[in-house]
Amino acid sequence: MSTITVKIPEFILDVHHQQIETIKEVLQSGWVILEYLNGNLSIQECGDILNIGYRGFLELLWSKGIPIDALNEEELAEQMSQLRTRIEVKFVSFPNKSITPNPVVNSAMTVS
Repeated sequence: MSTITVKIPEFILDVHHQQIETIKEVLQSGWVILEYLNGNLSIQECGDILNIGYRGFLELLWSKGIPIDALNEEELAEQMSQLRTRIEVKFVSFPNKSITPNPVVNSAMTVS
């Protein structure tokens, strides 16, 4: 990764109590978000650059109030796949009872 020099106004340093690492993180995440919004980086690339992963970058966008409806087709498919994996109903057996998915509605359960 390349290094650049940035002149920071004193009032920004004062707001962050002279904590250069905090300012560095804010600048880096801001730059990466800008590149994502301009279509130059994917969600995965942004997560990798910031060392927070795909989901971490989505959470960063959400925390900043940035909608993720700008997902391209591939990113949307990946997000849907991850969601399906999380909500997948697994068969669970209990003594004298078993829980199986209701074939009519995937999210409903039938206990027998």
